[in-house]
Amino acid sequence: MKVLLRRTNTNLYYVGNNEWTEDSRYARDFDQVEQAIQFHKEEKLTGMEVVLSYDDPFCNVALPLQPPH
Repeated sequence: MKVLLRRTNTNLYYVGNNEWTEDSRYARDFDQVEQAIQFHKEEKLTGMEVVLSYDDPFCNVALPLQPPH
């Protein structure tokens, strides 16, 4: 399983250094949900969700994130 960040309005995945991709294979893997949430808060990213990405895309789970304060 990979832990990814995705923009909800574009469905692009975070790669790094403010770069985004359509292909989840190239997205940054945060390893843990908590790390993805912490990064989301520190970078003040809006319109984001954490995606738990599995080998079978039908098993993926998307968790919406609240806007950072």
